[in-house]
Amino acid sequence: MPRISLESMVSTDRIKADGSSSFQFIATDNECQQLVDRFGFVSVESVAADFHITKTARDCWDVRGRLLAKLVQSCVITGAPVSEAVDFLIEERYVRTTDNLDEVEVSLDGAEPLYDGQIDIGEMIAQSLAVAVTAWPKASDAPDSFSTGVETSDHPFAELAALKPKRSE
Repeated sequence: MPRISLESMVSTDRIKADGSSSFQFIATDNECQQLVDRFGFVSVESVAADFHITKTARDCWDVRGRLLAKLVQSCVITGAPVSEAVDFLIEERYVRTTDNLDEVEVSLDGAEPLYDGQIDIGEMIAQSLAVAVTAWPKASDAPDSFSTGVETSDHPFAELAALKPKRSE
């Protein structure tokens, strides 16, 4: 199974019409740091993916596989580190676009374009990781809400707040 990197492009000419090609990605320390820099993670411990590319129709290829990662993000409330394990199913479709204006091009929602007849597989892995992580990570001990400063009773809704029933704690 060929190993690829975040800079890898897979030529669709390599994908046979009657089968699929398998690929493997295991991030190097340098690639983990690239992902930290790009997405603002605290750290990336590991990223790995196994996937298959299958030609499903004329000028159409499907990528299916699994992405596993371990990383740390900052809590959106406290800034504390939040560890996360990612297990994400990859399902992407790539299509060749046409420059011939005489041909009708059908727009497929969710399909990605090829770049010079190649699938930008490294970019697909990076984007899949960004989609798979928790969008707003929150530490387990983070408060649900917090306020800053001193609360005053002379704000525009003070009289309404006085009518609000008090919660018993």
